[in-house]
Amino acid sequence: MRVKDVLVLIALSLVLGWVVVESKPVIRDPLAWGELPQVDTIKQDTVKQDTVVSVKGKKALFIGDSHSAADYGWQHQLCKKTKMTYLNTAVGGKQTAWMVEQARAKVTEYFDYCFIYGGANDMAGNRPPIKSVKNIQAIVNMCNRHGVTPIVITGFDPVTCINIKGRDVYKGYPQRYAKFQQYLIDSIKGAVVIETHCISRTDCGDFLCHMTASGHRKMALCIINKLKLKSYENLSSKKKHQEKELRVIQHYKSTIKQPMVEASK
Repeated sequence: MRVKDVLVLIALSLVLGWVVVESKPVIRDPLAWGELPQVDTIKQDTVKQDTVVSVKGKKALFIGDSHSAADYGWQHQLCKKTKMTYLNTAVGGKQTAWMVEQARAKVTEYFDYCFIYGGANDMAGNRPPIKSVKNIQAIVNMCNRHGVTPIVITGFDPVTCINIKGRDVYKGYPQRYAKFQQYLIDSIKGAVVIETHCISRTDCGDFLCHMTASGHRKMALCIINKLKLKSYENLSSKKKHQEKELRVIQHYKSTIKQPMVEASK
């Protein structure tokens, strides 16, 4: 065979080999550098999993006024459902300046959480909202210094829940209270602020909206849901202490001496 024929055969073999190689499917590694993964975007169902926080066995401190002072009130139901123990220092008729003093006396590293719910008496007394907000911030700062997680509760919607018709002494109270709540949401630093406009006028026991049993249940559930806390019992079940309407008008309550409570009863 001549050299020319040999060269022709070699060239033909190279051409045929290239054709065979190119005709094979190319398998790509989707995670290889420079490759784009092939994603089916038609059936991509993303389900968000909310983190549920267990506070079982944690210790809670409550600082506030009559809206937190009722026996078996929202604070008790909150702790019962989440299995926290608690100390409730709330006293009816007290303002935020008094709450600051309570915080100085009670906030220690012993507690894990401090629930702060006050300001109604300040606003009913025509106190400038921003001054009361500064008191709440002072409590928050104390909590943070002691490693306690502060949780500020705004309370019910004063515009829809408070009925001051025919009571001129309370003129402007709902609007001041609403402004105070908005200041809490907008300006409090270093705390979880929960807007709890979760009850209606029918859940109020008087014109100032001291909550009935239904209001306390709704308030507890609202806080649990917004904090995404793990619950261990059904608050809507019929319990003996829930069958009676709560007497929650606590303005004349002067003192509360209450040890740490395990909310199991």
